[in-house]
Amino acid sequence: MNITLFITGNCLSCRRVENQLKELLNNRKEINLLVENIKKVNSNGIIIAPALFIDDELYSYGDLDEEKFIERLKLARAAN
Repeated sequence: MNITLFITGNCLSCRRVENQLKELLNNRKEINLLVENIKKVNSNGIIIAPALFIDDELYSYGDLDEEKFIERLKLARAAN
């Protein structure tokens, strides 16, 4: 599974979500986390940050609801 977080500089919410993801995904080798600055990559028109994608599909904007995110990971794992 690939998770991509698009962030911007000087964004407290972006840093908060990045830290949450790193903590939640620690020791989960089956999940690849990529953090990209929107301004440095072709971000497909994303204008709100943070923007979180799971397997190239938009999952959420803004702060991360950890409980819902963990449930989404469980559903994806069960489908595979």
